[in-house]
Order: sequence, then structure tokens, then C-alpha cells
Amino acid sequence: MKNLGVVIFILALLNTLESLSIDLYLPAFPSMAQIFQTDIGHIQISISVFFAGFAIGQLLWGPLSDHKGRKPMLYCGLLLFIVGAIGIYFTKNIYMLWAMRFLQAFGGSAGIVIGRAIIIDLYDKQKSVAIFSQQSQISGVAPIVAPLLGSVFLKFWGWNSSFAFLVILGFITLILVYKCVPETNARLLSKDNDVVEEKINLMEQLKTILANRDFVNNTMIGSIAFASLIIYISNAPFLFMELHGFSSEVFGFIFAFNSVALILAAYITPRLIKRFEETRIKFWATVVLLSSCCLHILVSMYQLSVGLEIVLLHISLLAIGILFPITSAHALSPFKEGRGTAAALMGFMQLMVTFVISGIVGLMEADSIIPMVVTRALIGLIAVWFGYRSLKRIKAFA
Repeated sequence: MKNLGVVIFILALLNTLESLSIDLYLPAFPSMAQIFQTDIGHIQISISVFFAGFAIGQLLWGPLSDHKGRKPMLYCGLLLFIVGAIGIYFTKNIYMLWAMRFLQAFGGSAGIVIGRAIIIDLYDKQKSVAIFSQQSQISGVAPIVAPLLGSVFLKFWGWNSSFAFLVILGFITLILVYKCVPETNARLLSKDNDVVEEKINLMEQLKTILANRDFVNNTMIGSIAFASLIIYISNAPFLFMELHGFSSEVFGFIFAFNSVALILAAYITPRLIKRFEETRIKFWATVVLLSSCCLHILVSMYQLSVGLEIVLLHISLLAIGILFPITSAHALSPFKEGRGTAAALMGFMQLMVTFVISGIVGLMEADSIIPMVVTRALIGLIAVWFGYRSLKRIKAFA
């Protein structure tokens, strides 16, 4: 077996490609609107299209990695990610931008879904939570660095230099996967080929996965947490640069400060699960998320303080960061077979929920932040309900 520390780092790098693809070009939104001769709303759509591509791509890569192997599908996905980023670099058409963002996301989704499956292949549930947290600490650097780096790229080399950087990073990741990541698919590694090659009907497999209450509860909480994060990310340029009038450089520092919450959450989560039951931690994290979002409504309505807004966003991201590793591990750990398919379905549900909710927010009033804060509070309430359902289940089996 390869050095597992190196493997975890590479899997985190695959996650980082997604974060960088979203966060790196955020400071360039106003400039891109001028270059593409459109408004910021049409540039924001490139984020929604990215999530649609990510959601659909995972449905392909997960089942294929179960039957064809983890590594070959990683190769294919990374190559498509690179092609998409190259296409974005050369385009000056808004519709081509959307198309290439879809292709980039479609390919990049392979790293996320297959990376999750590899971790579940290698570790039990409790250890998986710790590993997902370690990954979050590594990949959590991206939202901190990305807007600052994106501001530098924008200033010296233009908006599309961010995507040139992604092309280079994509090639580096592809080489590292080839050199260092082992094949972990038990179906392919087993010597009992008669059993290994037995095909399971995909629809039956999906029905089995969706019938598992732990999968549904945890996937829904994780989906809402991810949607809340992306709604914040896609609206942050408008909130801080348009409404509050901060420069792209100052915006980068504010965004970096809030992103530190994700790394902090990844650091404290393994320590929390040593002291408290994981499902209780998950429930109270949803309560913190809901509370911070509700308070943000009041602060925004009465325009109390931009500093208080930043603090409340920081707290909500801390709760989201705690939820990510726990919900991922708890959703996937019940399955011995078809983990790639389960990871694909989980990722698809997360991203489609995000695509729909962020799209609704984008269609609402364009000169107000109220739609964002109210939507985050409403979906936070739904997360609390699913968290409570999970809590009731462990009490029932206690």
C-alpha cells in the first residue's frame, strides 16, 4: 500500500480543485461583467452551471468507478477538467463560458466522488470522520488563499489567468494520481473473479441506498450545509463589493477570514467526536447554523454593522465545517458494496439542492442581500429537522 498520508493529501488536492474553481475568480466578477458585456448576475450563473455539471458528473463517475476502477475514472475526469479550463481561458462569449464551466465541473466531479469512495474503502466510520476532517484542513486553505490569489492574477494578468493556473494545477494533480494513488476498489482487487464480476442492477442499488435512513438524513443535512455555503460564496462579491463598497483586495481578506472557520472546524471536529456522540454534535451544529442565519436577517434588515455580519457568517461557516465530515462519513459507511455509487448519489443530491436553491436566490431581488439571508435561515431550519430525526434514531436504538 502506498503511503497513506500522501494519498490523503492528493485526495485533498482533488477537493481543492473544486474550491479553487469556485473561489479563485470571484474578485474578477465586476471585470468579467464588463469584458463579457453583461451584468454580474450572468457571471454568477457560471457558478450555478458549474454545480449542475458537478452534480450530473458524479452520477457517471461513481458507478463507473465501482465497475471499472477508481484510478481510470480519475484520469478521465481530470483530463476533462483541464480541457474545460483551457476552453474558459480562450473564450469571450458568455454562453461558451457557461458551457466550458459545465465541462470543467463535469470532469472535476470525478475527484470528489471517487476520493470519498477511496476513503470509505480504506477506513471505518469513525476513522473516516477524522480523515475527512484532515482533508478539510488541507483543502480549507483554498477558500482563504483563492480570492487573494485571484486578486493578484486579476491585477497583473487579467481574469482568465486564474483558469491558466487551474490548468497547471490539474496537470500536476493528474501526475500525482498516476504516481501515488493506489487502486482501492475491492471488486477489482478480489481474487474471486466469479463473485467480483457479478453485476448489480444499478436501479436496485439506488433503491437500496435511498431506503437507508442514515444515508437520507445525513445526505440532506450535508446538502443543506453545502447549499448554505455556496449561497454565501456566490453572493459575497455583491454583499461586500457592491453593497458595502469594499475593494477586491479588502474583499479577499474578508473572504479569507471567514474561510478560516472551515479550517478551524476541521481541526476541532476530531477532538469533539472523542468527547461527544457524533450525532449529537451534528444536531447542535445545525442549531448553531440556524441561529447565526436568523441573527443575520436582523442585522441585514436594520443595517446594524458590517462587522457583525462578518462574525455571523464566520460562525455559520464554522457550523458548516463541522457538518461536512460527519455527514459524509455517516452517509457512506453503511454500505459495503457500491460505495462509489453511494458517494455519487450523495454528491448529486448535494449539488442539485445547491443548484436549485442558489438559482432561486439568483432570480430574486438583485439589489438586496435579504433573499440570501432569509433563504439560508429557511434551509437551516430544514437541516435542524433532519438533525433531530437522526438524534431520535440513536435514542431509539440506545
